[in-house]
Amino acid sequence: MAPNEELPKQLEETIRRANTILFKRGRSILAGMEISALQFNALLTIREFGPLTMGELCKHLFTACSTATDLANRMEQAKLIERVRGKKDRRMVRVHLLPRGEDVLNQVIAERQSFIGEVLKNYSDQEYEELLRSLELLERRMELK
Repeated sequence: MAPNEELPKQLEETIRRANTILFKRGRSILAGMEISALQFNALLTIREFGPLTMGELCKHLFTACSTATDLANRMEQAKLIERVRGKKDRRMVRVHLLPRGEDVLNQVIAERQSFIGEVLKNYSDQEYEELLRSLELLERRMELK
């Protein structure tokens, strides 16, 4: 099936709605931990890309540097992250995950994965494999653009 004008719209809307459902599922845990969605995204970004400078963090989060700095201050107070100065260049400061930040990520991701597991229980092996293959292909092709 060749993509028509309607297909990209339908796919974007479906992916966005599924992401919103998954996001809400994880956010219910965050509320109990008194952690904002932006803090969770920052933790996820730091884990995915390694220790980051504040400039790198604000670029990944698409926020102003002042917003990222305020966010990092709150996260540091909550013992989710720490700022570490470079050994060779003390002016270079990177944000590192602390064990509590890693625990928050693991709990939220485990809940989201459990939720997806519940949804997939009704899928046949073939449906599951087709879905996974299609999503992996979509991801690879999106990365190339």
